[in-house]
Amino acid sequence: MRILSFYLTKTFKFIMEFENGDYRLLDMREFLQNEEGTVKDIINDVDVFITAKLDDVTGTIRWANEVDFDPEILYKSSISLDELMNKNPVGGKRAREIPKPRKVTRLPDDHESEISKQNKSLIKLLRGL
Repeated sequence: MRILSFYLTKTFKFIMEFENGDYRLLDMREFLQNEEGTVKDIINDVDVFITAKLDDVTGTIRWANEVDFDPEILYKSSISLDELMNKNPVGGKRAREIPKPRKVTRLPDDHESEISKQNKSLIKLLRGL
């Protein structure tokens, strides 16, 4: 299991794309809550945290302080974005209940698409975790 790409936030969270097509969220503060030393530096110092880079050889994430983790551990310790979206209502509806888009010739000026609403909801969720 390899990580193909990732996105990190300054709130010590990662969204990772795995080679099996899964997108998963990992809160590093929860993941590393009982660690010590250079591993603990990752969640104690945002400047260390944001040094994360994708290691193309091992398919995992590596920090400037040479800490890395087995991608299988990161996968098992994270939550699927699909699962996360289904637990949290989007505009009063679960993600699976959102209707399919329909063709509209002209949208009102104040129109906000369902995808935009979902994205806002996901960003709000990520900031609040």
